[in-house]
Amino acid sequence: MKPQNNERLPLELSSQLVSIMTTEHYTLQTGRSMTIAEANGRSSLFVGAVSSGLVALAFVGQLSHLGTAFFVFSLVVIPTLFFMGLITFERVLQSGSADIIYARGINRIRHLYLEYAPQLQPYFILSSHDDTSLPMENLGAIHRSRWQVFLSMAGMMAVLNSVLAGSFVGLLLAAFTLPLAVTTSAGVVTFLVSVGLHQRYQWRQWMRLGRHLPVLFPSQSRE
Repeated sequence: MKPQNNERLPLELSSQLVSIMTTEHYTLQTGRSMTIAEANGRSSLFVGAVSSGLVALAFVGQLSHLGTAFFVFSLVVIPTLFFMGLITFERVLQSGSADIIYARGINRIRHLYLEYAPQLQPYFILSSHDDTSLPMENLGAIHRSRWQVFLSMAGMMAVLNSVLAGSFVGLLLAAFTLPLAVTTSAGVVTFLVSVGLHQRYQWRQWMRLGRHLPVLFPSQSRE
C-alpha cells in the first residue's frame, strides 16, 4: 500500500543521515551568510554612490551659483543614481528571498532533530516549523503588517530611491522657473507615490514567496 501524499515515512537516524543533515545545515547557514553579505555590500555601494553624488552636486551648485550647469548636472546624476537604486532594490529583495528559503530549510532540519530528541525542545530558541521564516512571521503578530516592509534592507532602498525620484521631479520643474510651492508639492507627491509602489512591490514579493514555498511542518496555529 502506497503512503498518502501527506504521510511521511519515518527515517532511521543513522550516523550517515546525521552527517548528511549536518552538512546540509552548514551549507544552508553558509548560504544565509552569503546573502546577508551581498545585501550589505550592495546597499553600502549604493549609499556611497548617493553620498558622492550629493557632494558633487553641492560643489557644482556652489561653482555655478545654482545656474544652468547645476540643473543640467543634477538632471543627469540623479536619474543615474535612481537607476542604480532600482537595481540595488531588486537585488537586495532577491537576496532576502533566498535567505528565507535557506531559513526554512534550517527550520526543517531543526524539526528533524526534535523528532528524535523532543526532550531538547526547551533548549531550542528558534522555531522548528517551516511556516515561520518570513520576516513578518518571525516577529510576532504586531509586526505581521505592511509596516514591516520598512524595516528590511529593501525598504531602506525604497525610501532612498523615492527621495531621489522626488528630488528629480522637483529640480526638473524648478528648471522651468515654476514657483517653489509647486516644485516642492510635486516632489513630495512623487516621493509618496514612489514609496507606495516600491513597498507594494516588496510586499507582493514576500507574499508570493510565502505562497510558493511548501509548508511541511506547520506550527500549531496553522495546523
